[in-house]
Amino acid sequence: MKGGYFLFNGQFHKEGDAVFTLADLSQRALGFSEIFRAEHNEILFPHAISAHLFATAENAGLEISGTIGPEGRLLQKDVSRLLNKNKFYLAARIGIQFYRSGDKINCILTAEEIERGYYPYYEPGLLLSFYDIQTAGSFSFQNSPLLAGEQNKPDLIIINSSGFTCRSLFCSIAYIEKDRVFFTTDSSFRDRCPIREEVIKSAKEVGLVPMDKENVTQEMLLEADEVFVFDACKGIQKVLAS
Repeated sequence: MKGGYFLFNGQFHKEGDAVFTLADLSQRALGFSEIFRAEHNEILFPHAISAHLFATAENAGLEISGTIGPEGRLLQKDVSRLLNKNKFYLAARIGIQFYRSGDKINCILTAEEIERGYYPYYEPGLLLSFYDIQTAGSFSFQNSPLLAGEQNKPDLIIINSSGFTCRSLFCSIAYIEKDRVFFTTDSSFRDRCPIREEVIKSAKEVGLVPMDKENVTQEMLLEADEVFVFDACKGIQKVLAS
């Protein structure tokens, strides 16, 4: 049977084990998490993932150098251990979370088996809906799969408390107008995609001018020539309609 194990501070535990206290659960909400992809026991974009984790941790006031190390070498070792333990030999979505308890920085590493094959551009496209957190009440990313599932959608575009669209549940958002591609920005560094610079580089290579855009409205996305979302697991996915 595949799966069932996660790593907590380098130690294996089975899903369902009573590992976390109530204090841990409350502290975890104050930390940060990220997802990325591994294929054949190798992290995709390891330098970009490592740099993003370091920058996010620094912004959050967490010291994580003893966990992932320069260029992600220690992280790669733990990812490989976790994938072998779970028998995920082809492809997996890796989740990593850091949080503080007292003077200690804790790290949780999880893995979920996914379909093999990373496609920088996902051709079929997505049908997404807007999710207004003002009208829908309190919002928690822990419930995000359930929220998307209720609408039978793979993802939802968030309209934040200020009325702007900063990201989707799982991805970063960008849109194209003529020869320019606009990348939505958010005040929280932790919401930026780890491979954002790779996507910007690809945009330049095809002749698009990348620009940051704050305060993106729902109408801007609906009127754009093209909208796409991107993350470190599935690459770029075109949004067909909402």
